[in-house]
Amino acid sequence: MAIGYLIVQAKTAHDAIPLEGVRIRITDDEGQSVYELVTDESGLAPLVSLETVGRELSLDPYYIGNPYVGYNVFAQAAGFDSMSIKGIPIYDGETAIQQLMLTPMQGSARNASTTEISLNKPAASMREGRYQEAPVSEPRVLRQVVIPDPITVHLGRPSAYASNVQVSFPDYVKNAASSEIYPTWPEAALRANIYAIITFALNRVFTEW
Repeated sequence: MAIGYLIVQAKTAHDAIPLEGVRIRITDDEGQSVYELVTDESGLAPLVSLETVGRELSLDPYYIGNPYVGYNVFAQAAGFDSMSIKGIPIYDGETAIQQLMLTPMQGSARNASTTEISLNKPAASMREGRYQEAPVSEPRVLRQVVIPDPITVHLGRPSAYASNVQVSFPDYVKNAASSEIYPTWPEAALRANIYAIITFALNRVFTEW
């Protein structure tokens, strides 16, 4: 069995303050506990090794399964709402970094609530085609290219009712890349896809689509 790695980091106050003493439980896809950890003064839990599948599967274009193994993380700390993230992909020989943003409990709340997040499969593993919807109105072109920081991301199709969130442009690129491609690919393939992600996003801003 191949081995991958996971680091969990907990923060609060819009990613500004690391959280010490957060209890982290890592489970497999069957819900069996694998690790029980606690974050240090930097908000970091110890690096852990996790069983996964061989990296050669992620390099085979005809492989139809998942070339990784998904694990779950549950985090809780006194005075903060809990967080549950399911399906964190662990790849052979790669280190996944899962950041957790914990929010303080509401002053009137007696019990902590839990934010649940389920990670979808990377786009590289999807066999069905994906299509972009045209904008409702004609796009306009700005006078100059603008690098948005933060960038506003719509969490759904253009016409779908979904939340708009703002993230830093580097974080957007990192999150988009980790949701699209496999980290086990050759460096040239990673660079090509990341350049495509950057230029695609800048084009949407430049044309105000």
